[in-house]
Amino acid sequence: TAESFFSDFGLQWYLAELRKEEFWKFKELLKQEPLKLELKPIPWPEIKKASKEDLAKLLDKHYPGKQAWEVTLSLFLQINRRDLWTKAQEEMKDKLTPHRKHMKEKFHLIWEKETCLQVPEHFCKQTMRNEYMELNEAYTAQGTAPVTVVLRGPKGIGKTTLLRKVTLEWAEGNFWKDRFTFVFFLNVHEMNCIAETSLVELLSRDWPDSSETIEDVFSQPERVLFVMDGFEELKFDLELMADLCDYWRQRRPPQIILSSLLQKKLLPASSLLLAFGTVAMQRNYVLLHHPKLITISGFSEHERKQYFYYFFCNSNEASKALNFLRGIKSPFALYQNPLLCWLVCTCMKGQLERGEDLAIDCETTTSLYVSFVTSICKAGSGVSPPKLSRVGLKSLCALAAEGIWTYTFVFCPEDLRRNGVSESDASMWVDMTLLRRNGDCFTFKHVSIQEFCAAMFYLLQLPEDNPNPTIGSITQLVTEIVAQGRVYLIQLGVFVFGLSTEKIIPMLETSFGFPLSKDIKQEITQCLKHLSQCEPGQELGFQELFNGLFETQEKEFATEVMNFFEEVSVYIGTMEQLVIASFCLKHCQNLKKFSLCMENIFPDDSRSASDHIKKLTYWQDLCSALSSSKDLQILDMENSSLDSTSQAILCEALAQPTCKLQKFRFSYVNNFGNNLDFFEAVHTPHLQYLSLYSTSLSYADVRHLCEMLKDPMCNVEELILGKCDITSEACQDIAGVLICNNKLKRLSLVENPVKNRGIMELCEALRHPSCVLETLMLRNCGLTRVSCDYISQALLCNKSLSLLDLGSNLLKDGGVASLCEALKHSNCNIQELWLAACDLTSVSCNDISAVLSCNEKLKTLKLEKNNIQDAGVKQLCEALKHPSCKLQCLGLQMCQLTTACCEDLASALTVCKTLRSLNLGSVTLDHDGVVVLCESLSHPDCALQMLGLDKFAFGEETQMLLTAVEEKLPHLTISYQPWVDEEYKARGVLL
Repeated sequence: TAESFFSDFGLQWYLAELRKEEFWKFKELLKQEPLKLELKPIPWPEIKKASKEDLAKLLDKHYPGKQAWEVTLSLFLQINRRDLWTKAQEEMKDKLTPHRKHMKEKFHLIWEKETCLQVPEHFCKQTMRNEYMELNEAYTAQGTAPVTVVLRGPKGIGKTTLLRKVTLEWAEGNFWKDRFTFVFFLNVHEMNCIAETSLVELLSRDWPDSSETIEDVFSQPERVLFVMDGFEELKFDLELMADLCDYWRQRRPPQIILSSLLQKKLLPASSLLLAFGTVAMQRNYVLLHHPKLITISGFSEHERKQYFYYFFCNSNEASKALNFLRGIKSPFALYQNPLLCWLVCTCMKGQLERGEDLAIDCETTTSLYVSFVTSICKAGSGVSPPKLSRVGLKSLCALAAEGIWTYTFVFCPEDLRRNGVSESDASMWVDMTLLRRNGDCFTFKHVSIQEFCAAMFYLLQLPEDNPNPTIGSITQLVTEIVAQGRVYLIQLGVFVFGLSTEKIIPMLETSFGFPLSKDIKQEITQCLKHLSQCEPGQELGFQELFNGLFETQEKEFATEVMNFFEEVSVYIGTMEQLVIASFCLKHCQNLKKFSLCMENIFPDDSRSASDHIKKLTYWQDLCSALSSSKDLQILDMENSSLDSTSQAILCEALAQPTCKLQKFRFSYVNNFGNNLDFFEAVHTPHLQYLSLYSTSLSYADVRHLCEMLKDPMCNVEELILGKCDITSEACQDIAGVLICNNKLKRLSLVENPVKNRGIMELCEALRHPSCVLETLMLRNCGLTRVSCDYISQALLCNKSLSLLDLGSNLLKDGGVASLCEALKHSNCNIQELWLAACDLTSVSCNDISAVLSCNEKLKTLKLEKNNIQDAGVKQLCEALKHPSCKLQCLGLQMCQLTTACCEDLASALTVCKTLRSLNLGSVTLDHDGVVVLCESLSHPDCALQMLGLDKFAFGEETQMLLTAVEEKLPHLTISYQPWVDEEYKARGVLL
C-alpha cells in the first residue's frame, strides 16, 4: 500500500527528481489539489518556503500514507511527469506489503513442514498445470467481477496442497499478481470451538502488526480472495438462512459468518476459492452463487511413475515397487490419489530398507492403511524398532477417536495428557510419520490417518475398560452414520467395517504382538438388525452402509446384513458408487421395495470400450437383484439416465420369470428411446402400477404400450403418463385401451398436449359400456370449454368414473356451466371434482351451487386458485346448507377471499353435517374474521376435522386463539395445506 511504500522510500526521492520549474509548478498546484480530494489544504506560506525535503515531510504530516500518495500521483500527471507516476506505481506493486510478506513466510513454512508429498517444485507445478490454468482463467476472465471456484475431489487427491501452493505463489508475486491485493486463508474447521466471532477476528491471525487497516483491506473488496479449506471437518451445518450477516465487524456464531460469505451476503464483491470433498459437496454446494467447478484429478499414470522415482531416489527401487504394484488388486483411487501413493511408497521403502520382500495389501483402503501402519511400526525411529504396547497405541488411538467425535484436529498438551500420550510417545509417533508437531501442539499427518487410528481404537478396547464419554460406541457410530446421516463419521465407519474382518484382525495381531477385540462385527450386525426393524418411513443411509459392507469384501457378511432389509434406496452418480452398490445388492435376497436414482453413468462418455464394458458388468450385477429377490414388489427408478445397452440389461432382468414386480415407477428417465423391449419386459401378469411420468414417449412408444395394455394377460390398474409428450394423435390408441381393458382403473395424463381433439377421443371411450376407469387426471392438458361439452356427454354415460381432475385448463365459467349440467344428472357418478386454476369467477359458483344442492354423490370439490371471491363463496355456502349436499372436502386456497366471507363460512359450518375438510390456505383474514370462524368451529353441530389455515401467518393474538381452539377440540386439526400438494397428487406422485 501507499503507507508501507512511503515508510520505506519516502517522498523526498521522487521530489528530488523534479527540475526547478517543475517543483515550483508542483507547489502551485498543491494549493488547490487537496480540495478536489476533500482534504484540508496545507497553508500556502509553509508550501512556498519548503525545500524538496521539507515538502516531503509536510505531505507525510498532513496527508499520512494513502492520502499523500493520491495527491502526489495526481500532481505528477498534471506536471507531465508520467515517468515518475509510472515508476512509483511499479515500485509499489513490486513491494511486498506486510500482509503479503506475512503470508509468504507463513505458507513457505507450511509448504516445507506440513506437506506429505516431499517433491521437487517443478513436479508439483507439472502435476497441477491444468488446475493452475483453470484457476487463472476463472478469476481473470471477467475482470474484477466476484467469482466462486470450488475444487472438488476425494480426500488425499491434492485439494489442500493446491490451495496452499497457489496462496504461496500469490504471496511471492507469481500468481494473480494484478488480480488480488489481499488473499486470506481460512481453515474453517478451526471454527468448531468458537462460540461467536466476526470476520475481522477470523482474519486477524493473518494480519501482522503495522499492516493495513481494515478499511484499506475492504475498501476494494473486488480485490480480496478468501481461500477456504477444511469443510469436511466442520461440526455444524451451513444452511440457507435468512438471518445472515452483512457487516465484517459484526460478531455472530461462526456458521452465520461462513454462510454469509458463501451466500454472498458478506462482502459480496469478494471472490472465494473453496475445497470440497464428497461430503462438503453434498452439504454446502447448494449455498453457492453460480460456482465454477474444478475437479482435481490427481496423478496420471506418467506422474505416478515420476513420483515413485522422486520418492525412492533410486531408480532400481522405484522400478521394483512399480512392477510389484502392477500385479496386485488395488482400490479405485490408489494410482490417482497422491496420499495413497505416499502411503504405498512409505510402506515399500521401509520393506526395501529392511531387506524384506515387498508385501502390501491394496485390496481395500483399510488393508492399505493396515499395511502402512504395520510397516512403520516395524521401522520405528532408529536402528531397532520400538516395542509397541497396547497402552501406548491405545492412547494414540483414543486421541484420534476423541478428535473425530469432537471435531478436533489440532491437539494441545492437555489433550495428549488426558488421553495418556506421553511426550516420549508423541515424539515416537512423529518419527513414525503418524503425527506432526506444530510448536507445542500436534496434528495427525493427514486427517485420513487420524480416522484410521480412531477406528483402531475400537479394536484395542477391552471389556473392563472405562468408556470415554466423548467417544461413541460401535452401536452409536453405526446408528449415527446409517440412521442419522452424520457425514463427518462416514470414513471412520468405513475403516471400522474394514478392520472387523477375519482377514485384517490377525494381520494386526501378528504385527502388534497382542490380541485385539473380536466383537466389532457382532456389534455392527446387531445394530443393523435393529435399524432394519425400525418404523416404516425412517430413511436410512444405504450408500453409507454399502461403503462399509464393500470395505469388508466379505460376501457372507454382506448377505447376512442385506437380508435384514426389505426396502433399499440408493443414489449412484459415480463408477465407484456403481461398483459398491452392485456388490451389496447382488447379495440382497429379501428385497420388497427398491428405489434407485442413477446419473452420470450412462450414456458412457469415457470413450473407452473397456471402461464401458466394466460399467455394464457392474450394472448387470446390480440388476440381478431384481430377479434374485424373490419378494421384490416395488421398483422406483427416478431421475435416471440409461443408454440402449444398459436399458436392455434392465429389461432382461425385469423379464426373468423370477421377477414378479407389482409396481414400477420409471419417472424422469432420460434417453428413453423407441424401445419395444421395455414394454415386453414389463408385460407381466404381476404388474399392477406403471408410472412413466416425465419420460418422453414417441408415438411408437405409446402404441407399443397400448398393445401391451390391451393384452388380456395385462393386469395394470394404475397408469401414470404425466408429462410424457403425449399428443392428441396418441389419445386414439389410449382410448382403445380404455374400451377393451377391464383392469385399468386409474389414468393420469397431466401436463400433456392432449387438447380438445384428444379429449374427444378419450370421451368416446368413456362413453363405452366396457370402460371401467375410476380416476382420470387431465390437469394442464390444454383443454377449453369445448372439451367440457365432450366430458359432460361422457359423464352421463359412464358408470365407473369417480375422480376427475381438470385443473390448470382454461375452462372458464362457460365450460364449468356445461359440466354442471351433467353433474346435476342422477346418472353422473363423479365423487371428486378438481377444478383448480381453471380461470373461474363467482359466476361459475351459481352453477356449482346448483350441483351441490341436488347431487348427493359429490364428496370432494377443489376450486383453489380461482377468482371466485367472497360473492362466489356466499353462493357455495348457501348450497352447503342444503339437505341434499353431502360434500366432505372443499378447497378454496388462493381464491381472492377476504374476511367478508367468514360469516357465510361460519354459518355453513354449523349447518352442513358432512363437511370434514375446508382448505383456506393463502386466504387473507383479519383477527375478527378468525374469531367468527372459531366460534363456528366450537359449535356442537360443526363436523369439521381439518381446517387448512396457516397459523403462523397471523399475529400473536390470532395464533393463540387458533391454538386454543385446536386444544379444545381434539378431533380438529388446523394446519396449512398448500395448493402445491394437490399439484403433486395430480402428477401421480401420491397415487
